[in-house]
Amino acid sequence: SSGINAEYGWSKYLLSLGDGDLAVLPDPERFAELGDGAPESFQTFAADCYDAYNRFEVVKAEDSVGFVKLGMSPKKQHEVSVMGNMVGGILAEQNIHQIIDFGSGKGYLPEHISLTSPTVQVLGLDRQEINTKGGTRRNLLMERLWRPLFKKAYPNTLAPDTLNHYFPLTLELTEDHISPDFVTQISTASQNHISPAPTMLVGLHACGDLTSLLLQTFLACPHLQSIVSVGCCYHVITQRERSIHYMTEGEHKPTPLSNPDSIHAYPMSAYLKQDPVYFTRNALCIASQAPEKMASLRKLPEKNLFYRAVFQVLLLDNFVKPSAMNVGSSATHATDFVSYSKLALAKLGIESELTDEQIMAYYNRFTGSDERKLHVFYQLRTALTRVIEGLFLLDRILYLRDNGMGSVVSRLFDPAISPRCYVLVANKSSKDL
Repeated sequence: SSGINAEYGWSKYLLSLGDGDLAVLPDPERFAELGDGAPESFQTFAADCYDAYNRFEVVKAEDSVGFVKLGMSPKKQHEVSVMGNMVGGILAEQNIHQIIDFGSGKGYLPEHISLTSPTVQVLGLDRQEINTKGGTRRNLLMERLWRPLFKKAYPNTLAPDTLNHYFPLTLELTEDHISPDFVTQISTASQNHISPAPTMLVGLHACGDLTSLLLQTFLACPHLQSIVSVGCCYHVITQRERSIHYMTEGEHKPTPLSNPDSIHAYPMSAYLKQDPVYFTRNALCIASQAPEKMASLRKLPEKNLFYRAVFQVLLLDNFVKPSAMNVGSSATHATDFVSYSKLALAKLGIESELTDEQIMAYYNRFTGSDERKLHVFYQLRTALTRVIEGLFLLDRILYLRDNGMGSVVSRLFDPAISPRCYVLVANKSSKDL
């Protein structure tokens, strides 16, 4: 009875919020502030969400000296400049002169480090040939334009004499690379662009399981002295528990590493293996949300969110449940529910004899109070993003500790600009971090 009353109290309170307060609900700091006048259990919940967000040290985001933003989006500019500054500081402190950047994409980060740290050899690895070729083209362009771009960005500063020591290479990291000879193998593959010497391993938004694989490779190879890694894409992380309740084949895009028996699968740490917490597909997607960015827009969810919810009822009422339920972005630009439903049905390969009036009847049935309830539910669940993400970060910290390695996780990026904002740093010369 008390549980039912508590739930009713939450619902009544949240439905009473104005659009402005509801729009900023996902932001952990604003969420905690909304506790006034709320049920006590809700205030406790809000405080716990804030603690999950605030548990990691905030690194002062400082731009790199010599940063040139050619071809980068504002988000990428922020990430490359700030992370480049952190990496440069660690390189100098640890006296390391080689970097291997996994998932380097078009090479924005490794090239920036190469241009601003001329004594450092930088190897950028990416599994997609198109990214490597793009990195090569941009590299040639930057070699020609870097000095005039630097002068334009820093008119009162003399451009340093520098050579571009960035080399892009197509290579996919697999479990075969978890070896003491990793740097030697990569040296051979890169035609000796780097040598078997102290090296830093870097991953800027290493997708899904790649972050775990980077940590294992780091521990296995004695030449890898430091690691600086920002993870992302929790929705494609492999979990050891693969029962239908948590994850089934077809519910997510398979990755080359999606074997639940792999040594990299979540959880990795001894502690969480003993008492594991697994996540449903929905929970993994929540961990990949952008709560601070959503709140900064000060807008309620787009109409398509409501369209998708109503479409689900229409789908299950009138058709056999399809094997795949993902309509993707095919109906994003629909102007009304009827056009949305037709586009979504086409995406799912379903032929329909429903009339426009029958389709619209579903919309009319739920619009109004049910749409408001959906907004409340969606905003409230997004407030859990940092809680779920925090457990993945904890697992990685504990895994390194299991192997005698200290580490630090900090909030590096502005989360309203780059939602996956946490960086993990470990140095073998500083095991007690």
